[in-house]
Amino acid sequence: MNAALQSAQHEWDNRQPDEPDDGEAERIWIDNATEDLLRGVDVEFKRHGHPKQSVTFEQFAGAVDEHLSTLLLWSTESGSVLGRLYLAARAGWKSEGQAAAAEILDDDDKLRELARTLLEPLAKDALIAEAEAAE
Repeated sequence: MNAALQSAQHEWDNRQPDEPDDGEAERIWIDNATEDLLRGVDVEFKRHGHPKQSVTFEQFAGAVDEHLSTLLLWSTESGSVLGRLYLAARAGWKSEGQAAAAEILDDDDKLRELARTLLEPLAKDALIAEAEAAE
């Protein structure tokens, strides 16, 4: 019994820290970068010896535009929603613009999915860049 206790104590004393979960770190980076894109902020980083990498708000807006174009093409809803959205933005009618935008796509999860699709290929390099910057 004493030998088993000593063995367990030795194992405990010599434990190595758990390896960081890269998948979890990537998920956190993607979640944070997604929020940046939703706020209109470009996501960019640079690794040592590599060109700058980024997903710009303009690229994100392009992905949203592509998705919305497909939705509007196949939509059986109001045919004037895009016109109402444009006119509301032009005239500064915030509530009418919000209503038209919600009529087209009232799904924040879909917007996040579009952002994640753009960000996922960059996550590993972004984490490496963060580690390099911390050195």
